[in-house]
Amino acid sequence: MSVRQAGPIAVVSVTTTMVGAAWVSWFAGGLTIADAAGSYLLTNTAMAMTFTTFGALVLAHRPRHRIGLLFVAFGACDTASVGCLGLLSGAFALSPAWERAIDFVGITIWIPAPAVCLPLILQLFPDGRPLSPRWRALTVATLAMLVVTPTLTLTPDTLANEPIADRSPFLPEAAGRIIADLVPFFVGADVLALLASLVSLGLRAHRSHGVQRLQVMWLLWAVGLFVTLNVQRIVTTDGPILFLLTLPLIPAAVTVAIVRHQLYDIRLIVNRSVVYGLLTLGVIGAYLGIVAALTALARDQLSIGPLVATGIIAVAFAPGRSAVQSFVDRLMYGQRKNPAEAAAQVGVRLGPDLDGVLQAVCEALRMPYAAISSDGRLVATYGQPPQLRHTVALQTTEGPRADLLVGLRAGEKKLSGADLRALGLLAAPVGLALQAVRLSQELGESRRRIVAAREEERRRLRRDLHDGLGSALTAVTLKADAVYNLQRTDAERSTKLLLDLRADLTNAIADIRRLVYDLRPPDLDELGLVGALRQRAQQSWRRDHAGFVVTIDVPEELPDLPAAVEVAAYRIVTEAVTNALRHSNAGACRVKLRADHGLHVEVHDDGGMDGAWPHGVGLRSMLERAAELGGTLTAGPTNRGGRVHALLPLERS
Repeated sequence: MSVRQAGPIAVVSVTTTMVGAAWVSWFAGGLTIADAAGSYLLTNTAMAMTFTTFGALVLAHRPRHRIGLLFVAFGACDTASVGCLGLLSGAFALSPAWERAIDFVGITIWIPAPAVCLPLILQLFPDGRPLSPRWRALTVATLAMLVVTPTLTLTPDTLANEPIADRSPFLPEAAGRIIADLVPFFVGADVLALLASLVSLGLRAHRSHGVQRLQVMWLLWAVGLFVTLNVQRIVTTDGPILFLLTLPLIPAAVTVAIVRHQLYDIRLIVNRSVVYGLLTLGVIGAYLGIVAALTALARDQLSIGPLVATGIIAVAFAPGRSAVQSFVDRLMYGQRKNPAEAAAQVGVRLGPDLDGVLQAVCEALRMPYAAISSDGRLVATYGQPPQLRHTVALQTTEGPRADLLVGLRAGEKKLSGADLRALGLLAAPVGLALQAVRLSQELGESRRRIVAAREEERRRLRRDLHDGLGSALTAVTLKADAVYNLQRTDAERSTKLLLDLRADLTNAIADIRRLVYDLRPPDLDELGLVGALRQRAQQSWRRDHAGFVVTIDVPEELPDLPAAVEVAAYRIVTEAVTNALRHSNAGACRVKLRADHGLHVEVHDDGGMDGAWPHGVGLRSMLERAAELGGTLTAGPTNRGGRVHALLPLERS
């Protein structure tokens, strides 16, 4: 046995010995169990044993933990009270003075437990510290109540029927009267401290997250159950004594929260407590209401009321329990048993804001956290990430794999079947929202590329016009002036300049034609896409590369093509053929064009090229031209030569 365990075991042993001795003397004095219940021996024994035992458990796992020390102090107060009751059982021959002294100790020693220890437990749970520095004053004020707790039994009402010497043999008569007048103020201060402690606990539950919120929920459940069952005693200071046996639920719940907070699902316990608590209240209310109503209607048939009330409640209990259970489940778990309603709630929030969609998922199923993961990174999140999560795959038509991550509720180790079914249904709208965001991002990126390409084209045109055509026309102007000046004085030189001027103009016209061709080949307007490609195959490629054959294959007549599609297809074909000429030993190329929902452009060559094609300028140019129109392009070697395939979408009217 370790030193850390020796102290708690010793405390439990001493408490057990004292309580056992008190009960032995109780029975030796000729008293019974019924007498023990009426004199608080039974309830104080239960509190002494439970508070001390659970306090020892906490201290064994968390040495010097303030909550454990407060439990032991609570149990010590009740243990001393039990010991005094055992001494007064009649088993011992005591003088009147000793009886009065022991009675005074017995009726005052237990008061610090509920008046000081219990408020401190509520204030310091679960980490042994106040909620914030501002709440330290409440802790100090609660500790100060220790000074006045022995006087709380001295009230004007009790002193009117009992001499002060009998009630408090250690106080002079005059001092006792003065203190008795102040006791109502002390009681009011202690009640305020207890209420403030409950407020502190409620605020801690509201502000906490994760494990700490789970721990606080345990204590809130125990306090709520105790207050519910003992509300009569709390309000009137009188009520069923045995209901006080629910007070040990507080140390039990707190010990579980500190030592084994992940072992049990507090949400399930709270759920069942609320359900059956509401059912109990409903049954009692319905029974009393029906009996009262029938009694008023049939006063001569008093025995009918209870029978009818019992029958109605028996018939209505099952549907009533189902309705209450559904109501409580919605409060705690959202719409997990109604996936269609959960999907409808999420569907209302669909839009470009993925965080809002995730918030709707959390609200629909009362989840603490939700996130979307795509390609190994978080795209959107909502809530605080817990330790335990569950992953649901999202269905998206394009793009990398995506998953919906949800955090498990506090106290849960896995999701229920109802949760999994609801999440499976919610994955569809969440996937649609992600796909819409992706398309929006791609559209924005495409627009940026188009703007950048347009500006780059403008820059190129400006450079070509300024550096090429502009310089050539400037030279033409200067030479024209020189010809004019020399035509009378030096005819031979003037003639030579005219020939140079003609050559410069010819080059300028060629530059203009090249610029126009780069914008849009004129052959497309004159001959169409198929005619322009055939002319290029018959003239340019065959003339410049003897023996190289390009075949244009168009099985069916093409529809009217948009201008952008014609240019893109023409450029892709010319670039693909040029690449075949430059980078392979091909002797022929076959170009095939066909149209359905889009224009298919295929270029096959009979050359050989090992390995994947490098992404050079030409291949990147073809990919960009297809992407600009929202199309696709694949290129690479096959077992029968190189192949380029582009699919360019066609506009539908």
